[in-house]
Amino acid sequence: MPYGPPGRPTPPPRKRRGGFTSLMLVVIFLVVGGLVKFAVNKGVDIGIDAFGPKPTTTYTPQPGNAPAKTGDNPLVTDADGSLVPASCDYAPWGTQVDKARKFFESAAGCLEAAWKPLMAANGLPFESPTLSITATTDGITTPCTGSTSNFAAFYCAANKTIYMPISQLQTDQFRDNWVVYLSVFAHEYGHHIQAQSGILRKANSDRVDAGARSTRGLELSRRVELQANCFDAMFIAASKGGGSLSSDQVTLATRDSYGRGDRPGDMRDHGTADNGGKWFESGLENLTPQCNTFIAAAGDVS
Repeated sequence: MPYGPPGRPTPPPRKRRGGFTSLMLVVIFLVVGGLVKFAVNKGVDIGIDAFGPKPTTTYTPQPGNAPAKTGDNPLVTDADGSLVPASCDYAPWGTQVDKARKFFESAAGCLEAAWKPLMAANGLPFESPTLSITATTDGITTPCTGSTSNFAAFYCAANKTIYMPISQLQTDQFRDNWVVYLSVFAHEYGHHIQAQSGILRKANSDRVDAGARSTRGLELSRRVELQANCFDAMFIAASKGGGSLSSDQVTLATRDSYGRGDRPGDMRDHGTADNGGKWFESGLENLTPQCNTFIAAAGDVS
C-alpha cells in the first residue's frame, strides 16, 4: 500500500448510460470482487489509490526484532522519545534532477542521524531507505503502484523506497521555499520509520483484515498518515533546534500542513486538513508519545 500526501485530483463524475452498460457494470463488479477476494486470501498487495496494473509482489518483513504493534509500539510509548537537535548541512535546492537529488540525499543523511539513535534506544532495527529522485513519474514501476504514472511523492514499504518526482512537488507554487519539499520528504521518511518499527506492518495487516477501503480500513489509513505528519514535524523541530531552519520556515511548513487534508470527493484516507495541521503541531513538541495516533479518539483522526 503506497502512502503519500493527500490532495489528489477528484475523478470527474461518470456519465449515466443505458441498461446494457449497467448490466455490464454488475458483471464486472462480480468478477473484480472475486479477484480482490482471491488477492487478499493469497496475500497479494492490491494497493490503495494505485491506478493501472496491480503488483504481484507482497511486503515480506525482513528478519529483525521490530514488533508488529501500533499504539503499544515501543517507539511511541517511550516517554522520553525525542530527536536530538539536527544540525544539517542541506545541499542547495534546485528543480534540476541532479540538484534535487543532492538536496534530498543531504536531507536523508540528516533524517537518519536524527532517527537512528531513537530507534536503537528502543531496541528497534534501522535500515536506510532507498531514494528515487526523478524529473517526472514517466516509466516508473513500483511494487505499490504498478506501472501507473498517476502518483505524487510516496513511500513504498515493499521495497523500502521513497519516491520524489519533482514534477509532482508543486514547485510552481512553492518556488524556492524548500522547507515545504523538506517537510514532504520528512513525511515520507516518517512512513519508513513506521515500517522499520513494525507500526506499518501491523496497520497494513489490520487494514487487509478490515478491508482496505472499509470504514475501519480508511480510519487506519488516516491514523498512519496523521502519524507521519507528526513524525515529519518532529524532524522539522529538531532541525530548527540544531539551527538549520528558521522560525519563519517552521511557520511556513506548519501553514502548509493545514492545507493538505482530504478534499471533497476523496476517499477519506488521509484526514481533514485541520487534523493534519493539528498532528503536525503536536509533532513540533518533539516527543514520540505525542504522535501516537493509534490511541487517539476517532474525532481526532477524522
